[in-house]
Amino acid sequence: MPELARRGSGSSRSGAGRDPIRGPVRVVFLDVDGTLTDGSISFSAGGDGRSFWIRDGIALQWAREQGVLPVVISGRASPAVERRMRDLDLEFYLDARDKVDVARSVLDRERVAWAACVMIGDDLPDVALMKRVGWPIAVGDAHPEVKRVAKLVTRARGGRGAVREAMERVLRHNGGWRRVLERYGAR
Repeated sequence: MPELARRGSGSSRSGAGRDPIRGPVRVVFLDVDGTLTDGSISFSAGGDGRSFWIRDGIALQWAREQGVLPVVISGRASPAVERRMRDLDLEFYLDARDKVDVARSVLDRERVAWAACVMIGDDLPDVALMKRVGWPIAVGDAHPEVKRVAKLVTRARGGRGAVREAMERVLRHNGGWRRVLERYGAR
């Protein structure tokens, strides 16, 4: 499994050091297929299916509880994804033709600057949005071009804990990880 890495870190693969933005993260944009899932899609007479990593979902709920707005943007419509997003009570946009336009409307509504945002993605359709946010994050098995844009690459693969790993880092940055640990008696 690749190490957690910061872009431009040379031979240092620890991921340690300063986070790429100042101030708290306010919004986290996320892709679905290949980021919240492993990229596999199944089809049956009942529709499509995806597998979601349970720990990714709970980390997004923790973030929301601590004032970070997770927003899921996917270029594909999917009843399975819609059902999971509703289950997690997340804001989501499916069948989005332009992820940047969707994100811009969210930021206008929330009065948040691009610099206070994270984008977690895995493939080329995510690059335009990743280039606008203050903290672009690529999942461990992202396309090489996506990794080049990222300021952080997770150890975990998409759909296998990458979002959890990224959200823990965001919560640490915002000063909220300790509250999560205390909630469960892990501190």
